[in-house]
Amino acid sequence: MPTGAVRVRARRGSGTIRVRDGRLLAQVSLGYDSSGRRIRRGKTFDSRTQAEAWLATQQLEHRQLANPVTDDRLGDYLRWWLAAEAPKGKPGRRPLARTTLANYQVVIENHLIPALGHRKVGALTVRELDEFASRKLAAGYAPATVNRMRETLRSALSTAVRQDRLIRNVARYGGGVATCRPPVDRFTDHELALILKAARHAHFFPVILLLARTGLRPGEACGLRWRDLDLTSAPPRLTVVWQLDRWGNLVHPKTATSRRTIPLRPEVADELAAWRQRQQQRATNGFDNAHGLVFTTRTGRPIDQRNLSRAFHRARTTANVDHGSLKTFRSTVATQIAEAGLHPSKTQAFLGHAHPTTTMTYYTAVTNIDEVADLLPDLP
Repeated sequence: MPTGAVRVRARRGSGTIRVRDGRLLAQVSLGYDSSGRRIRRGKTFDSRTQAEAWLATQQLEHRQLANPVTDDRLGDYLRWWLAAEAPKGKPGRRPLARTTLANYQVVIENHLIPALGHRKVGALTVRELDEFASRKLAAGYAPATVNRMRETLRSALSTAVRQDRLIRNVARYGGGVATCRPPVDRFTDHELALILKAARHAHFFPVILLLARTGLRPGEACGLRWRDLDLTSAPPRLTVVWQLDRWGNLVHPKTATSRRTIPLRPEVADELAAWRQRQQQRATNGFDNAHGLVFTTRTGRPIDQRNLSRAFHRARTTANVDHGSLKTFRSTVATQIAEAGLHPSKTQAFLGHAHPTTTMTYYTAVTNIDEVADLLPDLP
């Protein structure tokens, strides 16, 4: 057998088989990817039968792309994905949250479709997505916002790839921009005390106190029910079972680890017990609390998180604190726990994060490191 590369002709359109270095090299062309480059695959075999079988398998798998979307307009595909596929969430996970769907819709209708909706899905290129990102940055959008646009497109196209309707997800490679993570914001102990003092007589003080001393997500606090509280145990505890979304619906928590039981400080338990007494007094005067929620309006309805945020900002202004939001309570608690020396895994469990790295990277602020020098060993 010759040692050079000798081509042995196969059936037309079925690929090629070459003799190379004593073995058979099978090669097949499967069209073009979304960047216009030819898709080629190759593999070496000891027998012609094996090579021909592999070529047939490769072409069969390629022809089995069900309803390919390469020729669809991106705008049509994105609207179909948003209505039919996005609500299902990722395989093996719970359906997508309504808030996330709303954010997807804003990105798709306001940014992706106006700029790229006329393009065919299979014709999108990395260069186009990079230029799209550059235009958005020039228009004044923050890098994190531009990356969310890219992630929305990537999620949409990954569905087509997973369903064997698209060969390559071009958004995996283009459209991203470098970002500098801002430092984690937190309240100092003095600022926290001033805010709580300023909010002391507000209607929403009990929920603000709970957020400040537990680090709950605002939706988790607003969705807390009396049946999820045990104020008589030692220590008092609460269990996160539901959360309230922006439309006033009780929904499952953000992640599986968000469903957790955490202890409460005595001053929080005392305030909740006093709040319950006040709520029971109102119950005899047209009070309607159908879900048994802990925190409600004066008529028993679920509270609007926007009203809670307004109450917080009024207290913050009165306290003369010029930074932070309701979410800053969460990073404040994470930082306080870290400074106390608790293991990061326990902090993660307390806050309900999926991974300790999330807690340490995005919620724990770097504070005074002067003591580090004293921890270094003396050298002989």
